[in-house]
Amino acid sequence: MIMVDTSVWAAFFNGEDGPRTDELARLLTNSGSVCLIPLILTEVLQGFRTDAGFEQARKLLTKLPLIHHFISTHIASARLYRSLRRQGVTVRGTIDCLLAQCCIETGTWLFSADRDFRFIAEHSNLQLYEVPPSVQ
Repeated sequence: MIMVDTSVWAAFFNGEDGPRTDELARLLTNSGSVCLIPLILTEVLQGFRTDAGFEQARKLLTKLPLIHHFISTHIASARLYRSLRRQGVTVRGTIDCLLAQCCIETGTWLFSADRDFRFIAEHSNLQLYEVPPSVQ
């Protein structure tokens, strides 16, 4: 499974052309390969200015598997944040640590354009999904 972060979804829904959006379109044709956590669903849907865009995205996103997390995930996410800080890495968002921890716990790959996740992956077990060279 591949968890897609808001940064990639935003580019996709904004019609940006590029390797990441092309790869996301390809992944979406492979049923069951893309998943979300509820917070990503919320973040993505918040970004729409029109009701039509919101509804189009809602219909697509709510068909994808949702990965739910527990209180223990939130506690582990705080531990991850603190561990990263001790190593000199400051993550800009709480949601980023929570998303990373969800991926770590479930063995899910993370597909993101956000540079914070590169730093998290360098100092944890987070696995980043990269666009295959043949797509770039």
